Amino acid sequence: MKTAKWVAAALLLMATGAFAEEWSTVGHEGNETVFVDRTSIYEVGNLKKARVLRSFSQVQTVGDTAFPHKSEIMLYAVRCEDRSLGFEQWTMTAGEIGTGATVWSGEIEKASLYRDPTDPTFVSMIATVCNG
Repeated sequence: MKTAKWVAAALLLMATGAFAEEWSTVGHEGNETVFVDRTSIYEVGNLKKARVLRSFSQVQTVGDTAFPHKSEIMLYAVRCEDRSLGFEQWTMTAGEIGTGATVWSGEIEKASLYRDPTDPTFVSMIATVCNG
């Protein structure tokens, strides 16, 4: 029975293209697990950019009830010199680990960079992108 579950999981990963990426877990706190796609890291000027997957075991919303989702696939811009980051693109999906219907996607022209050296997930994301 365990073999059948692993085969089903492997087929699901292949179908979703997950093998094309190299996701590394960079944080887990409460109902959230955060991954960075190491194959997505690239440089633009003094910034490094990377795809980040934030997966939640409970439904999240924007504000009180807008855009209920369980995953956020984000493109982050990171300035390694001062350890700051901000997002430029996002896709929120209904299911965990980036699965399910797209709830909302969008982008902004320029990320607003911020720092949070007290957040272990934030620190780990920057370390993974800057040293990746």
